[in-house]
Amino acid sequence: MTAPAAPHLVIGAGYAGLGVARALRADGFDVEVIERNDEVGGNWLNGVYDSTHIISSRDTTGYAEFPMPRSYPDFPSRDQMLAYLRSYAEAFSIRELIHFGSEVTSLTPVTPDGVGGWDATIRLPDGTVTTRRYAGVAVCNGHHWDHRIPTRPGTFSGLQLHSKDYRNPSDLQGSRALVVGAGNSGCDIAVEASRHFGHSLISMRRGYHFLPKTILGIPAAELDRAWLPLWAQRAFLRNMVRVIHGSNERYGIPTPDHRLFDRHPVVNSEMLHALRHGRVEYRPDIERFDGKTVTFVDGRREEVDTIVWATGFAVSFPFLDHDIFEWEHGIPKRVFGMLAPTVAGLYVFGVLQPRGGAGPLISRGAELLSRLARIQSGVDHPIAIDLARIRRADARHLVGVSETMREIAIAHRILDVYSWRQRRRASRPVQRTTMTPRPAPNAVERVA
Repeated sequence: MTAPAAPHLVIGAGYAGLGVARALRADGFDVEVIERNDEVGGNWLNGVYDSTHIISSRDTTGYAEFPMPRSYPDFPSRDQMLAYLRSYAEAFSIRELIHFGSEVTSLTPVTPDGVGGWDATIRLPDGTVTTRRYAGVAVCNGHHWDHRIPTRPGTFSGLQLHSKDYRNPSDLQGSRALVVGAGNSGCDIAVEASRHFGHSLISMRRGYHFLPKTILGIPAAELDRAWLPLWAQRAFLRNMVRVIHGSNERYGIPTPDHRLFDRHPVVNSEMLHALRHGRVEYRPDIERFDGKTVTFVDGRREEVDTIVWATGFAVSFPFLDHDIFEWEHGIPKRVFGMLAPTVAGLYVFGVLQPRGGAGPLISRGAELLSRLARIQSGVDHPIAIDLARIRRADARHLVGVSETMREIAIAHRILDVYSWRQRRRASRPVQRTTMTPRPAPNAVERVA
């Protein structure tokens, strides 16, 4: 199969988009990348706070084809991650493919099934708008940008900001900070605020599993091994946490209402320490606001100057028709983790939230995407319809690295069989049936 004449579009030059652009180009596709920022990096460029360090590890986070420098620490900083992503773009000549300062505002299939390609409306750096046609589109716009902020009765008169908009303690107003949400970002910000002000509050609706960043001197993310099934990982980590930390009740925080890895655990070695020292104090969910007074569901009331909402993000594709996908709990259902189920040439990449380092998954997943695009270029209907008969579309989000690697390997084997069948079908001679002409009806037959 030859690559289609029209280029393929990659939306986003972040962690995922760079990997997809490399894989497509290596496979011979003509590629264009649209990035609304002025530099590569995506969420690492403008979506994390200044003091951020990765929670996976150097060796599990780098791309498979481009390991992180050995000079990096086990948990590289934001600046080191940005330098790494820039060096990746340079090493694989991706920068020359990127249109910086541009934004895709709408994406529509040329034909209803997408086989005819996709028209992208793009706002250019000077504000003008143009439309370009692409054979296929990889959507890599990330899922850490569309703020999710809950509503509560009453009005809060202090400063409110989402964790994505937080950079450092100078962004906090006054000296009394409340962080709502105890994910990884929420815990980091609560600890940083407590160091700056001497004290902070954190509101948790439920209990969370807290994992140390290292176990037996090994980064926790590196314990996700292909030979260690999920139940064994759960049992090992649960016992290690019991020895290292003890139960949540010892820290005055709720017991988790879910199994380890059913939700994203908090990988943080400082939060429980800060709770024990009284620098961070736990509060339950918020009941209502009254000016700067926050009332919690247990009846306690606190005067607060700033609220940081560390309440997560929605998965969102504002340039696409929402009904292209079937959604489940806010996550789009995809075939093979990336294919839109009923249209051709649309690949949603980066929706998965791995429990460990994402680099190897991006590398192998991007190569799978490129293979799917190659097969789709030689088929006159959406291949997702065929493949969904073998692997139904699902809305997976939080995944393990080793289990997803196995899924990618299985997908390649399925594609081996699928491609073989397509070649067989194409090589079959066309069967023509000779029809014996029927004699014209006589007068009686015509009347009858």
